[in-house]
Amino acid sequence: MIKLENKDNILKNIETIFEVELDNTRDAEIIYNSLNPELSFETNDRSVTTMTLEGKSIIIKINSKDVVSLRASINSYVRWINLSTEILKI
Repeated sequence: MIKLENKDNILKNIETIFEVELDNTRDAEIIYNSLNPELSFETNDRSVTTMTLEGKSIIIKINSKDVVSLRASINSYVRWINLSTEILKI
């Protein structure tokens, strides 16, 4: 039998940083500028995202209170980046 003394959530915060390297700085700037408004409209109290542009890379940092919100945030940014890169190919 296992008895849990501390029933609080062990995981208090999850921080994830991922870097998306694009073909060139122009594409990186376009995608960064298209994603940046999403940060100001983010009203989720379970997850906070920051984003920086470094040359031809976009660095996205997500702090989440739980795995579900982390996964949702990552999926959203990956979808938006994929969509943006597809649009740039047109």
